[in-house]
Amino acid sequence: MRLTLLVALAIAVALSLGGWSARWAVEQSADVGTVTVGPWVANPFAGAPDADPYSRARLAKVGNLTLGIGEGILFRAEVDDSGRPLRRECNYAIAGTTPPARVFSLVPYTPNGALIEPAVGRPGWLTSNNLMRHEDNSFRIGIGPQAHAGNWLATSGHGPLILALALYDTPAAASSGVASLVLPGITLEGCSRG
Repeated sequence: MRLTLLVALAIAVALSLGGWSARWAVEQSADVGTVTVGPWVANPFAGAPDADPYSRARLAKVGNLTLGIGEGILFRAEVDDSGRPLRRECNYAIAGTTPPARVFSLVPYTPNGALIEPAVGRPGWLTSNNLMRHEDNSFRIGIGPQAHAGNWLATSGHGPLILALALYDTPAAASSGVASLVLPGITLEGCSRG
């Protein structure tokens, strides 16, 4: 009986430590294969058939669908250009250009992956085919609860904000020089009180 209890205890300890160490390894390896361009972070090879096992495990855990190498690349921003965390109640300006792409989309999410509800009567995302641009093809997008003239992505509520910039059908997705890309900056313009 004592031997059975010791074996059961050893198996329980091994399974617990094994599960904990696997979870820790997946969470600590979040930066494996990632590329940072200003405040934007991407894992260009996460959707590749030969992606590293940690990227596959992270995608399986989160349940996120990712773009394949030939489809495009997804950048996420959780901070602005100064390194401050993005907040739903704050107003930001995204200004600059993107690498060549057939189309891109900009979508605000919560940290758990839910689309942030826009203000009444406003779309929850923007796409490049309906943006107003400057003569040099650059653009400026206002993001936040307060209305902006021109391009505006309305958000509502309070709490953290994650911006997802997806470039579809772009040569940048297959490029080994993803880190040398130029992406728009994210500048804090102010936060509402309350």
